[in-house]
Amino acid sequence: MTELPLHSTKYDGSLHYRFMTRPLRESPGELVTYSPPGQRVESYRGASTGVMHMLSYLWSGRHFNLHICWHEDWRPRNLYVNIATPATWHDGAVRYVDLDLDVILRHGAAALHLDDEDEFEVHRTKWSYPEDLVARCHTAVEEVRALFAKGDWPFTEKAYAWRPGDEIGRP
Repeated sequence: MTELPLHSTKYDGSLHYRFMTRPLRESPGELVTYSPPGQRVESYRGASTGVMHMLSYLWSGRHFNLHICWHEDWRPRNLYVNIATPATWHDGAVRYVDLDLDVILRHGAAALHLDDEDEFEVHRTKWSYPEDLVARCHTAVEEVRALFAKGDWPFTEKAYAWRPGDEIGRP
């Protein structure tokens, strides 16, 4: 596989993030990609240059995706989960709709942080999220919390050991 654009939107179709990513492994229902620092990033905030390494796990059957993030010098940054629609990647781009809620485990933190609940509520009303979508979002948050609690791969700080060229998977 060659580089693919990763294109996330908000529920109304507006840009969330767009940048190039390198597919590392594809299996049924899962795509793992890597994005190095220094890449052009387009977002709702404008264009910028990426400042971190990011290993992403995207699933076609889950309402979330995981980004393992490092600072430019490979110091661990965070494990960042977007609550989102299931990802697609068979049309030449990775796509998903970001649904505002994020579950974050900052490196060295003792507890998970649920972020952007206020943004979720604003957009839920503004864009009329269907009730079944709202329920799926809350279910996804609980599923992610359970994966972190069990330390299921890749929802573990052990994932920070990965570097480009390493095999993708459990250590």
